[in-house]
Amino acid sequence: MFENIRADLRRKTTAYGVRPEDQTFFRKRITPFLEFGTFAVVAYRFGSWAYKVKVPVIRQILITLYLFINVACMIITGIHIARENDIGPGLVIHNFCGILVLAKKIGHSCTLNQGVSIMNVRGIGRATIGNNCYFGAGCKVVGAVTIGDNVVISPNSLVVSDVPSGATVLGVPARVISREATSAYLKHPIMPVSPEATKDSKPANPVPASTSGVA
Repeated sequence: MFENIRADLRRKTTAYGVRPEDQTFFRKRITPFLEFGTFAVVAYRFGSWAYKVKVPVIRQILITLYLFINVACMIITGIHIARENDIGPGLVIHNFCGILVLAKKIGHSCTLNQGVSIMNVRGIGRATIGNNCYFGAGCKVVGAVTIGDNVVISPNSLVVSDVPSGATVLGVPARVISREATSAYLKHPIMPVSPEATKDSKPANPVPASTSGVA
Protein backbone atom coordinates (compact mmCIF):
# COMPACT_ATOMS: atom_id res chain seq x y z
CA MET A 1 0.00 0.00 0.00
CA PHE A 2 2.62 2.55 1.05
CA GLU A 3 4.76 1.89 -2.02
CA ASN A 4 1.79 2.54 -4.31
CA ILE A 5 0.80 5.68 -2.40
CA ARG A 6 4.34 7.01 -2.66
CA ALA A 7 4.28 6.35 -6.42
CA ASP A 8 0.88 8.05 -6.75
CA LEU A 9 2.07 11.14 -4.88
CA ARG A 10 5.39 11.23 -6.71
CA ARG A 11 3.68 11.23 -10.08
CA LYS A 12 1.14 13.77 -8.89
CA THR A 13 3.85 16.21 -7.84
CA THR A 14 6.04 15.51 -10.89
CA ALA A 15 3.30 15.94 -13.48
CA TYR A 16 1.21 18.54 -11.70
CA GLY A 17 0.58 21.66 -13.74
CA VAL A 18 1.62 21.84 -17.37
CA ARG A 19 1.29 25.64 -17.58
CA PRO A 20 4.29 27.92 -16.87
CA GLU A 21 2.41 29.60 -14.00
CA ASP A 22 2.03 26.21 -12.31
CA GLN A 23 5.78 25.69 -12.01
CA THR A 24 6.11 27.13 -8.51
CA PHE A 25 7.10 25.36 -5.32
CA PHE A 26 3.65 25.76 -3.75
CA ARG A 27 1.76 24.62 -6.86
CA LYS A 28 4.01 21.60 -7.44
CA ARG A 29 4.81 20.50 -3.87
CA ILE A 30 1.92 21.64 -1.69
CA THR A 31 -1.25 21.97 -3.77
CA PRO A 32 -1.29 18.32 -5.00
CA PHE A 33 -1.56 17.06 -1.41
CA LEU A 34 -4.56 19.30 -0.73
CA GLU A 35 -6.67 18.13 -3.67
CA PHE A 36 -9.78 15.99 -3.26
CA GLY A 37 -8.46 13.61 -5.92
CA THR A 38 -5.44 12.81 -3.77
CA PHE A 39 -7.70 12.03 -0.80
CA ALA A 40 -9.73 9.64 -2.98
CA VAL A 41 -6.63 7.83 -4.25
CA VAL A 42 -5.28 7.32 -0.72
CA ALA A 43 -8.71 6.10 0.45
CA TYR A 44 -8.78 3.55 -2.38
CA ARG A 45 -5.27 2.29 -1.61
CA PHE A 46 -6.15 1.92 2.07
CA GLY A 47 -9.35 0.00 1.30
CA SER A 48 -7.65 -2.31 -1.17
CA TRP A 49 -4.98 -3.10 1.44
CA ALA A 50 -7.40 -3.45 4.38
CA TYR A 51 -9.28 -6.33 2.76
CA LYS A 52 -6.01 -8.23 2.26
CA VAL A 53 -4.82 -8.10 5.89
CA LYS A 54 -4.54 -11.68 7.13
CA VAL A 55 -5.22 -11.21 10.87
CA PRO A 56 -9.05 -11.44 11.15
CA VAL A 57 -9.54 -9.02 14.06
CA ILE A 58 -7.23 -6.38 12.62
CA ARG A 59 -8.71 -6.84 9.15
CA GLN A 60 -12.24 -6.25 10.45
CA ILE A 61 -11.18 -3.10 12.30
CA LEU A 62 -9.42 -1.76 9.22
CA ILE A 63 -12.36 -2.61 6.95
CA THR A 64 -14.76 -0.82 9.29
CA LEU A 65 -12.48 2.22 9.30
CA TYR A 66 -12.26 2.11 5.50
CA LEU A 67 -16.04 1.98 5.11
CA PHE A 68 -16.37 5.21 7.09
CA ILE A 69 -13.51 6.82 5.16
CA ASN A 70 -15.01 5.74 1.83
CA VAL A 71 -18.44 7.17 2.64
CA ALA A 72 -16.83 10.44 3.76
CA CYS A 73 -14.76 10.47 0.58
CA MET A 74 -17.82 10.02 -1.65
CA ILE A 75 -19.76 12.74 0.17
CA ILE A 76 -16.92 15.25 0.22
CA THR A 77 -15.27 14.58 -3.14
CA GLY A 78 -17.91 12.89 -5.29
CA ILE A 79 -15.33 10.22 -6.15
CA HIS A 80 -15.70 6.46 -5.73
CA ILE A 81 -12.90 4.09 -6.68
CA ALA A 82 -14.12 0.61 -5.83
CA ARG A 83 -11.62 -1.11 -3.55
CA GLU A 84 -11.70 -4.28 -5.71
CA ASN A 85 -10.11 -2.43 -8.63
CA ASP A 86 -6.63 -3.66 -9.56
CA ILE A 87 -4.84 -0.37 -10.30
CA GLY A 88 -1.11 0.01 -10.81
CA PRO A 89 1.09 2.70 -9.22
CA GLY A 90 1.04 6.31 -10.33
CA LEU A 91 -2.74 6.87 -10.20
CA VAL A 92 -3.59 10.58 -10.43
CA ILE A 93 -7.01 12.24 -10.18
CA HIS A 94 -7.36 15.89 -11.13
CA ASN A 95 -10.35 17.88 -9.89
CA PHE A 96 -13.33 16.07 -8.34
CA CYS A 97 -17.02 15.17 -8.58
CA GLY A 98 -18.81 12.52 -10.59
CA ILE A 99 -15.88 10.09 -10.82
CA LEU A 100 -16.68 6.36 -10.68
CA VAL A 101 -14.10 3.65 -11.31
CA LEU A 102 -15.00 -0.04 -11.50
CA ALA A 103 -12.60 -1.84 -13.85
CA LYS A 104 -11.08 -5.30 -14.14
CA LYS A 105 -7.53 -3.96 -14.32
CA ILE A 106 -5.86 -0.60 -14.84
CA GLY A 107 -2.14 -0.31 -15.49
CA HIS A 108 0.32 2.17 -14.05
CA SER A 109 0.29 5.95 -14.59
CA CYS A 110 -3.45 6.41 -15.10
CA THR A 111 -4.82 9.98 -15.09
CA LEU A 112 -8.50 10.73 -14.44
CA ASN A 113 -10.42 14.00 -14.60
CA GLN A 114 -13.80 15.14 -13.32
CA GLY A 115 -16.88 13.32 -14.53
CA VAL A 116 -15.03 10.18 -15.67
CA SER A 117 -16.95 6.92 -15.33
CA ILE A 118 -15.39 3.52 -15.93
CA MET A 119 -18.24 1.11 -15.32
CA ASN A 120 -19.19 -2.51 -15.71
CA VAL A 121 -22.23 -3.89 -17.50
CA ARG A 122 -23.98 -6.82 -15.87
CA GLY A 123 -23.34 -9.94 -17.93
CA ILE A 124 -20.69 -8.20 -20.05
CA GLY A 125 -17.90 -7.45 -17.59
CA ARG A 126 -15.40 -4.72 -16.80
CA ALA A 127 -12.78 -2.81 -18.75
CA THR A 128 -9.11 -3.75 -18.97
CA ILE A 129 -6.95 -0.65 -19.30
CA GLY A 130 -3.26 -0.47 -20.14
CA ASN A 131 -0.42 1.71 -18.87
CA ASN A 132 -0.09 5.49 -19.07
CA CYS A 133 -3.64 6.33 -20.13
CA TYR A 134 -5.34 9.73 -19.87
CA PHE A 135 -9.10 10.13 -19.40
CA GLY A 136 -10.48 13.57 -20.23
CA ALA A 137 -13.28 15.26 -18.32
CA GLY A 138 -16.68 13.65 -18.68
CA CYS A 139 -15.62 10.60 -20.68
CA LYS A 140 -17.29 7.23 -20.11
CA VAL A 141 -15.94 3.70 -20.55
CA VAL A 142 -18.64 1.03 -20.60
CA GLY A 143 -18.37 -2.75 -20.49
CA ALA A 144 -15.59 -5.27 -21.06
CA VAL A 145 -13.54 -3.21 -23.49
CA THR A 146 -9.75 -3.33 -23.75
CA ILE A 147 -7.79 -0.09 -23.86
CA GLY A 148 -4.10 -0.25 -24.76
CA ASP A 149 -1.06 1.67 -23.50
CA ASN A 150 -0.43 5.39 -24.04
CA VAL A 151 -4.04 6.19 -24.89
CA VAL A 152 -5.88 9.52 -24.67
CA ILE A 153 -9.66 9.41 -24.21
CA SER A 154 -10.89 12.88 -25.17
CA PRO A 155 -13.39 14.77 -22.99
CA ASN A 156 -17.04 13.67 -23.14
CA SER A 157 -16.27 10.60 -25.27
CA LEU A 158 -18.12 7.30 -24.86
CA VAL A 159 -15.91 4.23 -25.20
CA VAL A 160 -17.85 1.05 -26.00
CA SER A 161 -15.25 -0.80 -28.11
CA ASP A 162 -11.57 -1.64 -27.88
CA VAL A 163 -8.97 1.12 -28.25
CA PRO A 164 -5.50 0.35 -29.67
CA SER A 165 -2.30 1.45 -27.98
CA GLY A 166 -1.01 4.89 -28.88
CA ALA A 167 -4.39 6.20 -30.02
CA THR A 168 -6.43 9.29 -29.30
CA VAL A 169 -10.19 8.73 -29.44
CA LEU A 170 -13.06 11.20 -29.56
CA GLY A 171 -16.83 11.14 -29.93
CA VAL A 172 -20.00 9.27 -29.04
CA PRO A 173 -19.27 6.48 -29.63
CA ALA A 174 -15.53 7.11 -29.48
CA ARG A 175 -13.55 6.78 -32.72
CA VAL A 176 -9.80 6.84 -33.31
CA ILE A 177 -8.83 10.31 -34.53
CA SER A 178 -5.07 9.90 -34.22
CA ARG A 179 -2.56 7.06 -33.97
CA GLU A 180 -0.11 9.36 -32.19
CA ALA A 181 -1.55 10.14 -28.80
CA THR A 182 -0.30 13.50 -27.53
CA SER A 183 -0.86 14.81 -24.05
CA ALA A 184 1.43 16.50 -21.57
CA TYR A 185 0.23 13.97 -19.00
CA LEU A 186 1.59 11.05 -21.04
CA LYS A 187 5.09 12.45 -20.64
CA HIS A 188 5.32 11.53 -16.97
CA PRO A 189 4.66 7.79 -16.52
CA ILE A 190 5.77 6.39 -13.19
CA MET A 191 7.75 3.74 -15.07
CA PRO A 192 8.71 3.16 -18.72
CA VAL A 193 6.10 1.91 -21.18
CA SER A 194 7.14 -0.58 -23.85
CA PRO A 195 7.89 1.27 -27.12
CA GLU A 196 6.13 -1.55 -28.99
CA ALA A 197 2.88 -0.28 -27.48
CA THR A 198 2.58 2.45 -30.09
CA LYS A 199 3.92 0.65 -33.15
CA ASP A 200 1.24 -0.03 -35.72
CA SER A 201 -1.26 -1.01 -33.08
CA LYS A 202 -4.73 -2.08 -34.16
CA PRO A 203 -7.81 -2.89 -32.10
CA ALA A 204 -8.12 -6.56 -31.34
CA ASN A 205 -11.65 -7.61 -32.30
CA PRO A 206 -13.43 -4.33 -31.53
CA VAL A 207 -16.61 -4.81 -29.52
CA PRO A 208 -19.68 -3.43 -31.32
CA ALA A 209 -21.71 -0.95 -29.29
CA SER A 210 -24.68 -3.29 -29.16
CA THR A 211 -22.64 -6.01 -27.43
CA SER A 212 -21.13 -3.61 -24.94
CA GLY A 213 -24.45 -3.01 -23.28
CA VAL A 214 -25.25 0.18 -25.20
CA ALA A 215 -28.03 0.13 -27.76
